Amino acid sequence: MERPYILVVDDNKITTKLMRRYLETHGFDADEANDGMECLDKVAVRQPDAIILDVMMPRLDGFETVRTLKTDPATARIPVAIVTALNDMATQVKAVEAGADDFLTKPIEEKLLITKARMLTTLGQERRRIARLRTIINSLLNQNRESIESLLKEEGFSGE
Repeated sequence: MERPYILVVDDNKITTKLMRRYLETHGFDADEANDGMECLDKVAVRQPDAIILDVMMPRLDGFETVRTLKTDPATARIPVAIVTALNDMATQVKAVEAGADDFLTKPIEEKLLITKARMLTTLGQERRRIARLRTIINSLLNQNRESIESLLKEEGFSGE
């Protein structure tokens, strides 16, 4: 079975290396990006099952990065956890409004990181699975539209 893939995004290289080591030790495939722009570039090449994203970064901060990811239909389903040293309500509200799925606070605790990583990657994999099933269902419906419409009409359902 393929290992879940997580992209860790933080401008602090020590933090990204530490989180990557924690994740890889616990069976994840992990990669690093140093800011929001690099995150978007890496996601365009390989979509992760989840992203762990710092808030305070140069070029493109975490809020703008998650907003960009969530407004693009190609990346909107990727779960994103915002990492912040600011454990206050205003930061959490701003993160949710930007589209974040979860939070982690610094300093990162290994057990919590791994627990949330498992939850987020499962969520990401299930979101992709649902999208694939939706595509299959729509394809089948389009192929059988006339038959379905006829059956619905026979049952008294109109298209209006």
